[in-house]
Amino acid sequence: MKSSKILMALAVLALAVLLLFSNKFNKPITKENIILENIATRTSVREYKDEPVEEAKVEKLLRAAMAAPTAMNKQPWHFVVVNDKDQLKALSETSPYAGMLAKAPLAIVVCGDMLKAIEGGGRDFWIQDASAATENLLLAANAMGLGAVWTGVYPSKDRCDAIAKVLELPSNIIPLNVVVLGYPTSNKPAPKDKWKPANISYNRYGSTDGKTIDMEKMTENTVFSEFDYTDDFTGNPFLWFKGDGLLLAVGDKDKSNAMTIGWGALGNLWGHDVNTLTVYVSESRYTQQMMENCKYFTVMTFDESRKDILSYMGSHSGRDEDKAKALGLHTQYTEHGAPYYQEAYEVYECELIYKAPFDPAGMTGPGVEFYANRPNTKIHHMYIGKILSAKRR
Repeated sequence: MKSSKILMALAVLALAVLLLFSNKFNKPITKENIILENIATRTSVREYKDEPVEEAKVEKLLRAAMAAPTAMNKQPWHFVVVNDKDQLKALSETSPYAGMLAKAPLAIVVCGDMLKAIEGGGRDFWIQDASAATENLLLAANAMGLGAVWTGVYPSKDRCDAIAKVLELPSNIIPLNVVVLGYPTSNKPAPKDKWKPANISYNRYGSTDGKTIDMEKMTENTVFSEFDYTDDFTGNPFLWFKGDGLLLAVGDKDKSNAMTIGWGALGNLWGHDVNTLTVYVSESRYTQQMMENCKYFTVMTFDESRKDILSYMGSHSGRDEDKAKALGLHTQYTEHGAPYYQEAYEVYECELIYKAPFDPAGMTGPGVEFYANRPNTKIHHMYIGKILSAKRR
């Protein structure tokens, strides 16, 4: 009776997990989608909770690694599992990029065994074999709720020698990398979108070989899901607009434009339930004219891999060209008709509830200095938008 209750509970839990997956990603529950989602959501995690990884999970990781393809089935690999705190600390000092090892609960050093490598010209295939094993290990870790990061060792002789000394490796064992593992903290980074059609050729380099590439279809699998930004906002409001900036887009299906912004604010106004996103646009910007005449606008974030979008949008004018077309971006529209790009990571749709130019008479300190040092810079306008929705890829 007890075992049947346990089985029933497990069945209910499994069903709940499947329903959660289906609702979250708006995709049917299939083996294909689950596997592809695991690949797409894998990311490098460098901060871990202070708790060990269970031995059973370590074995599963190693089994996954050893299931990788290998030339002539030589399996020229060896895995060193490290969970001793002193050893982890010593490993953290073998590379300038391995500092996270000092606070991690586990590391698996993926090595090549030269006694099992192919003889002759195919000897270096061990690198491909061990790399395939490493990717299997990383994907297995993600599927099990673990965080992991690949830190490179080979072909750096200094790092190889340092690792070999710490682990007392014989001369036939060459460390390829160190995979650092643990349960991720709440600071787990979002996965990066590395999809770039420009990296694809057909039949010969740089050629489509007469093939017409339908870019809309190539990106049709990009799915955005709405999220509760009041509970699941992952940025720091004081740093959110800094760095590479964000992208502001405005217009409609007939005409739209976007620009990179580095100033802004998050908060609320005229009621605690009126959450706001404020942007500032100079009179000299082409976008400012559209902001004056449109009721809705969007603000977007992008993965680090798409910094090129923010750089281009900030250094070119919509007066001279269609910037979205120049970048090969795919324009979509919100429920209220505001433009956004399918390549974005997050999209915040806002309804304009207040606009006004800055009044120089009301400025003190930084504002006065800013315009005094830039006599050719036109005054900025403030646009306060009520956040209507937020969605994330």
